[in-house]
Amino acid sequence: MTKQLILGAFEVMAPTFLANSWRHPKAHPEGYAGFAAWRELAQQLDAGGFDFLFFAEALAYPMSPDGTVPEVVVREAVQFPVHDAPLAISGLAATVDRLGFVVTSSTTAEQPYLLARKYATLDHLTGGRVGWNIVTSDMQQALVRLLGDTAVTPHDQRYARAHEFVSLCLTLWEQGWDDDAQPMDKQSGVFTDPAAVHWLSHHGEHFDLDGYFPISPSPQRTPTLFQAGASPAGRDFASTFAECIFTQERSVEKAAALVADLRARAVGHGRRPDAVKIVNGMSIIVGDTEEEALRLRRELTDAPSRAAMAALFMGWSGVDLTRYDPETTLEEIRTEVGQSLLNQYKDPTLTVGRVLDGLRETMGGFKVTGTAAQVADQIEEIVAATDIDGLLVEFTFGGTESYRDVIEQVMPLLRERGMLPPEPRRGTLREMLTGADSARLPSDHPGVAHAAAPA
Repeated sequence: MTKQLILGAFEVMAPTFLANSWRHPKAHPEGYAGFAAWRELAQQLDAGGFDFLFFAEALAYPMSPDGTVPEVVVREAVQFPVHDAPLAISGLAATVDRLGFVVTSSTTAEQPYLLARKYATLDHLTGGRVGWNIVTSDMQQALVRLLGDTAVTPHDQRYARAHEFVSLCLTLWEQGWDDDAQPMDKQSGVFTDPAAVHWLSHHGEHFDLDGYFPISPSPQRTPTLFQAGASPAGRDFASTFAECIFTQERSVEKAAALVADLRARAVGHGRRPDAVKIVNGMSIIVGDTEEEALRLRRELTDAPSRAAMAALFMGWSGVDLTRYDPETTLEEIRTEVGQSLLNQYKDPTLTVGRVLDGLRETMGGFKVTGTAAQVADQIEEIVAATDIDGLLVEFTFGGTESYRDVIEQVMPLLRERGMLPPEPRRGTLREMLTGADSARLPSDHPGVAHAAAPA
């Protein structure tokens, strides 16, 4: 049976993103700070049949380990500026009929109560079309200074904190209220039944909480949970909690191995192997001819400077490659920030010099280039070889330019091949992405253990 893919668009609320292509003639970055450009994009994706718009986050900016910010970061807009995407979600959701929204928030920078409150409110305002992409944050060198911390928290400790963070959020969402807690009975004068709202207490290693959760149950209760981490700690965390896992492999063999590992880990946590839907990043360039597509790919690759891409890599990985001997291999380098990114370059034959030279071609997920038919063929081959469940289509030239050819030329071919549903999916985000017949968490998700309210 042909697998029907789920499709998301990979963005950040900034003038440019992964490709750093804002200088290209096809790019129009000037509208990044206002609402109109994002409304236009959301409406294009909604009408075109995408399932969700995914906002990455950059709470800080690339900074070297010694605390300096390369001038190229500010000069060439390397994740600077980046605005606060969650504030736009409720407005964007009101302009489209069915598109979901996934927003990235950090367990390192946030507090569980405040985050749970924000996402429950967004789930109400979007009619159950919101997801939380759980991260422990990149850009750690700058982030600790902006938040007033003293040092970067070691990688695995951040995941230990994240585990408690998510568990506490699940308690708030799933255990705080009974479903029938609000009779809103004018005759009796009972708006909310006090017996159906539960006092919650948590005293853990990282967080303490005592009190009520003052947000009534939203359509999903718990937003659809995403996670993007491929280190050993990240994989274990994702296979425990995530319903959708975002990966950025570029090798079919490595992607297949990662998918198999994540499904096996999910089973180890008492979940079904298909309980996690795995979506991989993909940059798609379509041309009327193969030659035109290859020319556009070259232009996209050549758009950012080498210094800009090195700064972006530093922000995501915590490693300033420009400070190493070009003959050093990345196997010799350690980081407490972006281990999953660095692991993609752990090859004994791959030197720092070669990585620097190739960053513009290798950052992100799969690169698919050609005519519409060639692109559809490549997607079909990648899905068959890796068992991924969907694609997160990456920002290329920016705005609607990133997705127009995909929607108009590639998606019709995928529908003809049975790789997309005949009509766009509808429902809550959980129903659209996981195929569930309920807006609520599935029975094998660990969050269900939080659903039984305290006596």
